[in-house]
Amino acid sequence: MARKSKRPAGGQDAFKNMYDRELKKFQSMDQETDYSNTPDDLRFYSEAELEAIEQAKRDAARQAYEDAYLDEYNRVRAGVRQNDPHRQGQPQRQGQPQRQGQSQRQARPRPADNRASSPIHPNNQKYAEAARRKHSGEQVQFGKKNEYINSGKGRREMKGGSAVGKFFRGLFIIILVIVLLMQLLIFRYISLVNSVETGDRLVTDAALYSKEVTNILLIGSDTRDEEERGRTDSMILLSINRGTKEITLTSLMRDSYVEIPEHGWDKLNAAYRYGGAELLMDTVEHNLDVRVDRYAYVSFFSFIEIVDAVGGIDIDLSDEEAQGMTDPMAEQNKYLGNEKGTDYLTSGGKGVHLNGNQALAYARLRYVGNADFERTERQRTVITKIIDRAKTLDPLALDNFLKVCAKNLTTNMNKTEMYVFFYKLLFSVKYEMSQLRIPPEDAYYYGSHDGQSTLDLDLDACRRELEEKIYK
Repeated sequence: MARKSKRPAGGQDAFKNMYDRELKKFQSMDQETDYSNTPDDLRFYSEAELEAIEQAKRDAARQAYEDAYLDEYNRVRAGVRQNDPHRQGQPQRQGQPQRQGQSQRQARPRPADNRASSPIHPNNQKYAEAARRKHSGEQVQFGKKNEYINSGKGRREMKGGSAVGKFFRGLFIIILVIVLLMQLLIFRYISLVNSVETGDRLVTDAALYSKEVTNILLIGSDTRDEEERGRTDSMILLSINRGTKEITLTSLMRDSYVEIPEHGWDKLNAAYRYGGAELLMDTVEHNLDVRVDRYAYVSFFSFIEIVDAVGGIDIDLSDEEAQGMTDPMAEQNKYLGNEKGTDYLTSGGKGVHLNGNQALAYARLRYVGNADFERTERQRTVITKIIDRAKTLDPLALDNFLKVCAKNLTTNMNKTEMYVFFYKLLFSVKYEMSQLRIPPEDAYYYGSHDGQSTLDLDLDACRRELEEKIYK
């Protein structure tokens, strides 16, 4: 009985050892190859090209293993057929494995361990060429030969983008610079203002109030001494209504007979002398029931500098008014140290240009026309003219005007409130301006108290007038 033949011992391990040996030989090829005379190998490769080269190496190693395995297998089979007496003379298809039952097998010869016998002849240029073919559209170029940089799109990107993009970027930078400059200027003006703390308030619960309305009491004193607290010559309530987009200047008649908290009944202009700006605000709230948020005080002669800062104002002046301005102007010239007769006017006219000294005399003029009623109207007219004139100033002149106003202003607004109020004024530049007087017509009668002439008010009518004109 024929004995079954066995497969050569260690055949599977032989194939594995051969594969490992060939792989090590392959991996050492790049280290053994001299590329010093190969200029193309000195170029830089992109990540995609390097990946393609590594993949080509892996493919070549796999193919080398398969080729070596098949070559060794065929040689072993050929040697077995030649030495097997049972299979001699019997044709067998090439590539078909030997069946069990064969009596003898010849040991598989090992290939010579030299690099020349390897079926793989690695060449870095081969892999580089494969990478170039695979990534022919992804060439990495440097310097002046870079085709993308030399293209129209590339040149635009290198220069910062398209013309439209550069325009908007430039516009954004300009706006940013203007905003930053404006912030610096605002803080500069605020630093010039004389900000004081609010004293004790007695009345703060007025019924006429709205979040849309801001009321600032403008106070002008007729005192000649900056340290003296006299009677107020001018009291105007500046109301900014953001809802109706309207600014209202409301003159409060100085002779109005009112109740001054904790001081009894007296003329309205006496409240400032009794208790300063806080008591004047309390008196207005107590009698007219209107909320007064803050105050701004301008001294007697600061007004002159403010008018001169806008370059003067144009006023329609009657001959009687021009001649009546002589007395107040004589007093002002003496205080200012001017020569007698400085800035006197002999006649009026249409659009007469007044400087600061003349404008103050016009605003103080009391004994021409309907006494104090026309005087308050002149004061509102002067303030309106100053605002209109300021709107036409160039940036440098406007900057000087704001500096003059700031340094001559005293207010109980803190720096944060001044910052907010500045923007309120800025956004209200185009608001419609209107004028009002308290008391209005038919809401007062002439009286006499303690030997002084007064205006006795119909307070309910005055409150309705304020509500309809400011809070409508």
